[in-house]
This record gives sequence, structure tokens and C-alpha cells, in this order.
Amino acid sequence: MDNGYFQMYEYQVPAWAQHLNHIPSHIVKLTTLNTPIHRWSLPGVPEGFQVFIKRDDLTGTELSGNKVRILQILFAEALKQGARHVVTGGGPQSGHCRAVALTCRQLGLTPHVVVDGVSKKEELGAKGNTLLYRMAGSDLYLSPSCSYGAFKQRVCSMAGYISAKYQEPCYCIPVGGATASGMFAFISLFQELIDQGLYENFDDIVVTIATGGTAAGIAVGNYLTGSKLRIHAVSIAMTKEKLTPFVDRMLSDIGLSVGTDDIMDIVEGYIGEGYGTASDELLETITNVSASTGILLDPYYTGKGAQGLLEELKKNPTRFQGKRILFIHTGGIFGLFNGEMDRVVNLPGNHANNINEWPERDIPLVQ
Repeated sequence: MDNGYFQMYEYQVPAWAQHLNHIPSHIVKLTTLNTPIHRWSLPGVPEGFQVFIKRDDLTGTELSGNKVRILQILFAEALKQGARHVVTGGGPQSGHCRAVALTCRQLGLTPHVVVDGVSKKEELGAKGNTLLYRMAGSDLYLSPSCSYGAFKQRVCSMAGYISAKYQEPCYCIPVGGATASGMFAFISLFQELIDQGLYENFDDIVVTIATGGTAAGIAVGNYLTGSKLRIHAVSIAMTKEKLTPFVDRMLSDIGLSVGTDDIMDIVEGYIGEGYGTASDELLETITNVSASTGILLDPYYTGKGAQGLLEELKKNPTRFQGKRILFIHTGGIFGLFNGEMDRVVNLPGNHANNINEWPERDIPLVQ
């Protein structure tokens, strides 16, 4: 039994979003929803606040994370257009690129990945997400560092090159899957949250934001249903000034006249040294959270998002509408396996360094 996996279905838009533009016609089933919500005893939360977690890290194994929601829509578009190739792009440790590449192979398509900020093959490596999209047999194209806008153009210009080279249609999935139609994945996620008791149990939603699609979809859902909650998006890739125009464009594309600031609170100050980097302090926080709660965060997205949540609860508690906070865990587990954690797991006192020699005096070794 395949439970309908890889089958095409008509997309069911929530009733309150039926007037929007770019509503997808179909989805291809890649995961089983809904993902669970439960209490999260996040260490360091100030007294009086309650934090809960939406487990979108449980959408699958190799397709783990929130991106599979978007890919159900975008791959339906690719298949309807008769694509034989799919190209996308991202940083070397992009979970989005990993999910796209593996989905391609599951659907019988050829994956192509444009890798940002890498000029030489020797720089790429084969760890974490990079290993997985390489194991999918992706054709990789190295793209030297450039602005986000320029990189987006490079990725989609590659589709024409691939189509001409192979004489077969190539579908382009933009960086992060941030498209008007893809946003409906998270508009539907908001309906899922409503069905799970959102209004009765929560006051605020906190989510990590990089290219904008996830947070924008959730914020649109909140806006169209009466703005009963406050949506906070912790930016981990761009400043608010750079990010806002991209989100504004997506909102305009689906037919809304509101701007980013009207529907979400972009939280700045948690990019660190830059996108795709992680400080030792952040890595220590990640091990502390896993040792305390059993929840795995990654160094580039959810780790920074959770760090932003904690710091804002401590330093700026009035930013939140209420005391019941829902954190959206967007996945990223494979980002833990690129070697970054090696910098802290062997430090004295780290929760991941509880290593003891065998107590032979008390328990003689059986030979």
C-alpha cells in the first residue's frame, strides 16, 4: 500500500482564501499531515510564558522539514507542465535543495542544484544536506558569491540552459521555493493550526524566516481570519530592509494590498556573522536544548529561531501579544551533520560530552 503517495490530487484551498490569486490547482502527495503540537519545556523561558512546538520536522525522513509542504504544490506544477528536469538553488547546506533533489528522484525527474557561494569543487564537501543532494545524483552548478537578487536570477536562468542542453523541459523552483503559489502551502498550514486548536490555545506564533514564503503564508492566514494572533518571524538570512521587498512582492502577487509590516513582526538581530554561519554560543544552546527537551535544532535555521525567541522573551516580553507561544519547528536535522557541532561537543561541561571510562573497580569487565 502506498497510501496515495506520489499521486496527484486537487488542491483544496481554505474557504477564507478562495478570493486570492495564484491558487494552485493540484498537489502531489509527498507526506502525511497533520504534524503534532505539544508543550516544549525550552530551557531559559521566563516565568509566566508557556512555549509549545509545531513539529514540522516530522513531515518525513529524507524529506524532513517544512519545505515538503511547498514541494507538494511546486512538483504538481512541474509534472503538469511535462518537466523532465527540475532546477533549484541554495547554500551548500540547503535543506531545500536536499528535499528538491530527493523528491525529483522519487518522481522520476532529474535534479539540478545551483550552489551559492562556492567557486571550486574542493570547497563543496560531502556532509549534511550536501551529502544527501549529491547522493541523489544531482547535477551541481557552482555559483560564486553574489547578492540574493542576483542569485535568484542565476538559478532560474539555468532552467533555459538545461532545457536547451537536454532538449527536454526543465522546471525552475526558485530559491527556498518562495513563490506566490507555494505560499498556499502555508496558508493551508494555518488552517491546519486552526483545526488543531490554534485560537483556543495560543496567542503568538514564532517562525524562522529566510526567503519569506513560510512566514508570509502563515501571516496571510492569520490576517485573512481576523488577525487573532501575532506572527513573529525571526530573520536568519537578511535584514528587514532587504527582506521586506521580497515578501511584499509575494503578497501583491496573490492579490493583497497589505504590506509585510501590516501582517507580521520581523525580528532582527539573530543572523549572527551571516547566513549559513553558527557561533559557538548558538551551538552550545542547541546542545542544551537537545539535552533538556530531546528536540533537535539545526545551526542555521531553527537554532537561530529558537535563540531569537528566548532572547526576545527575556529582553522584550511586551513584543508578544500573550503568554502562550507556538514555535514552528521547520526541520533542518541534517544540518547537524556537517561538522559544525564538532567545535563544542567535546568542550568541558557540554551536555554532549558526558563520556566516562568503564568503572572497572566497581564492575569488573567480563572477558
